[in-house]
Amino acid sequence: MSPLLSVSDLRTQFSTDRGQVKAVDGVDLEVREGETVGLVGESGSGKSVTALSTMGLVDDPGEIVSGSVELTDSDLAATFRERYDSPSFVDGDTVDLTDAPEEALRFIRGQEISMIFQDPMTSLNPSVTVGEQVAESLRLHQYGGRRKDSWFNAVREILPKISRDIDEDVRERTIEVLEDVGIPEPGARIDEYPHEFSGGMRQRVLIAIALACQPDLLVADEPTTALDVTIQAQILDLIDGLQEDLGMSVLMITHDLGVVAETCDRVAVMYAGEIVEEGPVEEIFGNPSHPYTYTLLESLPSEEKDRLTPIEGNVPDLVDMPDGCHFAPRCPWATEECTSGEIPFLQHGGDDVDHRAKCILEDFDESEYGSEGLAADADHRLRDEPLVELDGLRKYYDQEDGILDRFLGGNGRSVKAVDGVDFTVYRGETLGLVGESGCGKSTAGRALLHLTEPTGGRVLFAGTDLTELDGSALRDTRKDLQMIFQDPLSSLDPRQTVGATVREPLDIHDLPESDPSVGTEAEVTVSGIARDRVDVTVGDEIDAVVGSGGGVATAHVTVTVVDDEVDVEVREHLGVDASVDRTDRGEIERVSVTLSAGDTDRLRRRRRVRQLLEAVGLEVGQYDRYPHEMSGGQRQRVGIARALAVDPEFIVADEPVSALDVSVQAQILNLMEELQDRFDLTYLFIAHDLSVVRHISDRVAVMYLGEIVEVAPTDELFADPMHPYTQALLSAIPEPDPTADTDDRIILEGDVPSPTNPPSGCHFRTRCPKVIPPEEMDIDQEAYREVMDFRQRVERRSIDVDTARETAAGDGRRVAEDGRTATTDGGAASTDAVAAALRESQFDRFPEGKPGETVDRALRLVAEGDWEGAESLLADRFTSICEREPPTLDGEKHPAACHLVE
Repeated sequence: MSPLLSVSDLRTQFSTDRGQVKAVDGVDLEVREGETVGLVGESGSGKSVTALSTMGLVDDPGEIVSGSVELTDSDLAATFRERYDSPSFVDGDTVDLTDAPEEALRFIRGQEISMIFQDPMTSLNPSVTVGEQVAESLRLHQYGGRRKDSWFNAVREILPKISRDIDEDVRERTIEVLEDVGIPEPGARIDEYPHEFSGGMRQRVLIAIALACQPDLLVADEPTTALDVTIQAQILDLIDGLQEDLGMSVLMITHDLGVVAETCDRVAVMYAGEIVEEGPVEEIFGNPSHPYTYTLLESLPSEEKDRLTPIEGNVPDLVDMPDGCHFAPRCPWATEECTSGEIPFLQHGGDDVDHRAKCILEDFDESEYGSEGLAADADHRLRDEPLVELDGLRKYYDQEDGILDRFLGGNGRSVKAVDGVDFTVYRGETLGLVGESGCGKSTAGRALLHLTEPTGGRVLFAGTDLTELDGSALRDTRKDLQMIFQDPLSSLDPRQTVGATVREPLDIHDLPESDPSVGTEAEVTVSGIARDRVDVTVGDEIDAVVGSGGGVATAHVTVTVVDDEVDVEVREHLGVDASVDRTDRGEIERVSVTLSAGDTDRLRRRRRVRQLLEAVGLEVGQYDRYPHEMSGGQRQRVGIARALAVDPEFIVADEPVSALDVSVQAQILNLMEELQDRFDLTYLFIAHDLSVVRHISDRVAVMYLGEIVEVAPTDELFADPMHPYTQALLSAIPEPDPTADTDDRIILEGDVPSPTNPPSGCHFRTRCPKVIPPEEMDIDQEAYREVMDFRQRVERRSIDVDTARETAAGDGRRVAEDGRTATTDGGAASTDAVAAALRESQFDRFPEGKPGETVDRALRLVAEGDWEGAESLLADRFTSICEREPPTLDGEKHPAACHLVE
């Protein structure tokens, strides 16, 4: 049986001044009916260009220079034979997309093949309602709305839509599609704009656009990269359910190997424009047979690894790629044979397994990889000495509706970004701060450092209250508190060289300067001369250049004597003055070495910057480069070097690895652990990737809607999470193991509420799957959760009663409810009929007994338009302790703010 999509020897290149960029270089790939194929690899490996090439969406200066992309569909082939006279791009049931004209490709896009793009905010048109954006695809492909390309029709498209006979049908179908992808109350939200939707809901809109015409193949290009782990779980669950319902195939493009393991049937691993390994998902993860696949998996943080093993180097320049295997320059097992000629595909696994790898090696010794280096010793760093203490920290942002509000006073509303945060960071530890986007993590970090002034509360640093310091004192203290920002490209000045960027804080704070309390020492290695004949004198101020750890600045000196010639090497960037005393016969009697920081501030600063560049793993030769000339990982290293320049004690790392590939991420995490040991640093590590937090943190604080809800040692938190929000976060982490059981995964519904008006009591109660029912009420937990969701929709007046009324007044005007029949005689539907339609749309698990009777009364009140009556009835009967009383963060070692814990 022919595959649905077949890509053969596809080559896509981009013309540049430097030459041809070979973005896709001979890719072969098949997607069968009903299966999900994952396409993985580092950034720059060609994944997205492969997807764009399959749909004919490569723009100038790019072009498909050779190869074919074939789609097998008998109905589509028959349609093109009717439209075109003997089409050359149709062969039997197969359509060659690389040979098809643009008009044919436009017919295919959206109807036969659809694509979900990475960033919903840039993919959706901000000036067009979400309903119209979904309806556009329906009009083009299913409701006869396609017009010829012309200036006149282009103008008609941007003018306000004039009602057409088909518009009502399109609207109904649009509502159905939005409902299918989980948009609540789609009839009411169809006329809203993208900015009125949350990130997760915008991604659902993109999925709705892609699936509106029920295509045979869905290309999902990083569909969850910009989403929190909880929203990611929702979207992956949605795509999986829709695939099963529609029977479509999926090409899943991602760098998240956990997503691939959980969603894909087969996996293709891509590197430098080529597919280097392909096979069933269980084979790829259980028996990786290409060195690149193996090293990529080894870069992932896991519970078992104390130290990560990153892939050295970077993806090669796609203009001038190495001969032979493109991965050979980075491969730990590369041989001479790997660097020339065409590399063949070898089969792996059993006879009934189609598992191939583009490598000359049948196997490789995995024990040779990752053995260098030792894990960071966390135990010796930790001390029971508070360094940073937050007491009731608050940060509110006032909201003004207009310019007059700024002068006459606003409406009193504030965005409560951080709302009473308490936690302690002990000297030498890493405290992880986790939570969804919008929960206040980054704001808390900035307020802690006073980069944004707190609204209230106290911040103690080494016993000093930062909130009481004036400008000059705070500026002086900032030398001890630094920040590493999330996006290294936007946080670095593109007009400054790397050296100038790292040197700037030294200029601002008039550094480097020596600390009189720091001692100095030299570790001396000799060869060809006795150690007692080598004298090394270390200047008292070398800590100004090399920094210090444990109160000591150390220089590393190697003295080598060969054939009466003396060579002195110093690892650090220090001034070196060496002298040799000889006997009368010219033999070496003594070698004296003097090390110094430098005589001028300018010299010291330059040496300090060079020292920092080497400390973070950069070459000294990169001193004069600009940010755009460096890779993402190198730019993040520059940001770390800048933070270290003033020799801080405490660093807030705000999502420092979220924008990096998994292999580069491993490099940065290892670097941060090494620097922590070397310079006695303390970290507040802010992240949404819980696997990264688990790897690097000693303790973890979980934040939700401006508040800390749980704090515990890392191992204890992951083993026994106590707060329902923490349980949901940990449950949503994708496991990079296709055999892992995810049936008990907790899928949180909805989004984080607005911090302008947070819920009363426990802020998490509006989404909590364990919200506590009233004591006297006998009700199923899931049913009570649905009742609470219904209450929220009543309070927001966000229930689409008009659609329910239209449904109730539909075919025959007959609606069955509780064994009775309510009818109307050609007029409006009865209240009971509308209430029944609302019940059907609002509940999957309706409560039984008296709770169900109360809800039925509330539904009838909503059907009658008595929103206040329904709201009052539900509040009176279903109010929970979770909304009446805010929980407290009690406990010493493992506190959790939840009434269930209390």
